[in-house]
Amino acid sequence: MKKLTLLLFLIIFASALYADHHKGDRGEKRVKIWEAKLKVDLLELKGPPSVDEMQRRRLDKLSDLDLLINSGKYDGGELERLKNMRSKLIDSELPSQELINTRHERRIELARSKIQNWNRMNNNHNHDARHRDKRDRNQWERRRNRHKR
Repeated sequence: MKKLTLLLFLIIFASALYADHHKGDRGEKRVKIWEAKLKVDLLELKGPPSVDEMQRRRLDKLSDLDLLINSGKYDGGELERLKNMRSKLIDSELPSQELINTRHERRIELARSKIQNWNRMNNNHNHDARHRDKRDRNQWERRRNRHKR
């Protein structure tokens, strides 16, 4: 009897943990969506970076690549890749302010569409209308079939 009680308790406890685990997933998704909205708002408020900021970022990337190359940790193919990345970065031209602005707007649009897609996916889990339609269809079929007997 004790074993049966213990087994029953374990089953109930495991199902509660399982239900609680799945409950937390929705909350985490909401937090991720909220964080994404914050990032979009920050992008809009800050505006696009200037050409000077892009130049500073480029110099920072070059100094980081130089540090990695001169560290001695990389050799062979990895070192060649780092050198190629550095040479491509040096050879590339700085974008104009118009290009930076269009990239910034495009980034905001993509982030908004991603948030909308997440919201649509989360709202699709609410199948009330679909279940109601299915239930109504089933009721009508049962009524129709009841008279055919």
